[in-house]
Parts: sequence; structure tokens; C-alpha cells
Amino acid sequence: MSTRNANRERSAASPDGGRRSFFWKLGAGVSAALASTTGLARAGSVEGGNTDSDELAIRKLHQAYERALDQGLYDDAVAMFADDAEVVFDGEAFRQRSTGVSRLYRERFRAGKIGKRMEPAPGFEVPAGQQRESVEVSSDRRTARAVFPYSIQVGMPVETESSLASMARLHGEGVRTWWEGGAYEVSYVKVADGSWRIRRLEYRTLSRADYRPGRSHANPFSA
Repeated sequence: MSTRNANRERSAASPDGGRRSFFWKLGAGVSAALASTTGLARAGSVEGGNTDSDELAIRKLHQAYERALDQGLYDDAVAMFADDAEVVFDGEAFRQRSTGVSRLYRERFRAGKIGKRMEPAPGFEVPAGQQRESVEVSSDRRTARAVFPYSIQVGMPVETESSLASMARLHGEGVRTWWEGGAYEVSYVKVADGSWRIRRLEYRTLSRADYRPGRSHANPFSA
């Protein structure tokens, strides 16, 4: 039997071989697409390696965080924080993952549909010099700091008791939304299992605009 025929028979006898090869080629992309809540929470894990591998793990954790907000997976976002975490949003500090941070994401963010990716409003683009991102890992590889730009939708439920507002809320609407751009200033900590968690995250807002994609103009917005 020729080598080619032998290989062909082995392929036919092992139908999983092709699939294994396919997933191997897709690599981390498949893992990200199939990540569960636990997977997202461990997106910042790393074994061994050096500060470069830590930086890569932190960037993956941040990507998972942005993806969770974009898809409205607020429970997943909360799972990425350390127990003693703090988030500063709109000038207000929310402390402890199980209380303040949980309330911010599971109540305020969910009600306002906050975090969905949104292109900058026309005329309100963040200057290129303020779009830079950086990750710095400490020499002991236990903590890290990072800056990432953001461009998101922010919203607030309409609080009027009019019949129109009530109908809108019944249909999942009734939320006033606007665009916000700025920078995340983040500090991280490596926890006991070797994975990274967000210790502190501050939304450093640079500009806001009353804006919906597709409009030909945008107006400055002041909270």
C-alpha cells in the first residue's frame, strides 16, 4: 500500500482528524467565540511566561471586557473584576465587586444599554494623540496598569410617567442615549489562580455628543 493511500485510510478511519486540524488553525479565535462566562472571567489567565505574556493576557482580558459590554453581557463583565475592585464612572465611585460594581453594571449599565461600541460623532473624533493605548506590567508581575481608548453608547432611562414613555419601556425602549469617547484608565491584579482581574477602572471622558449613527450632525452634550 502506498504512503498516500495509507494516509487516506487513516483520515477516513479518524473523522475527528480533520476537525482537529481545523480548530488548531483557528486557535484563539475559536476559544474566544465559544467562551462561556467562566471563560470570559479567566480571559486574563497566564501560566509561566514573562511580562510579554502578562501583557498579552491583559489585552485579551480587556478585549473580553469590551466584547461583554458591546453584547450586553453585564454579568460577564462583573466577573472580570477583583473582589475589592473599584469603578469610577461619571465622577462616581462604585466599590467592591459584589456590591457597588455589581450594582453599576447589572442595574445602571443594563438599564441604560451602556457600553455598546459606537463610532465617534461627526466633529467629535478623539484626537489621534489621545487614542494611544499602553500596558505596563510591574517587575514582580503581580500588578499592572493600562490605558485604552473607548468610544461607546451611554444611556439613561426616560423617567417621565407619560403614556408614551410607559409604552416605550414595555417595548424595551424609553432610553435616552448619547455617544461618549475617552480613555479607560485601568489597574490590574493577578489573583491566586494566576489569572488577571481588574482592580480599578476609571472612565476618563474626553467628549460627549447627542448623536445617532447616520445623522449628518451631532450636538455637544453636557450631563
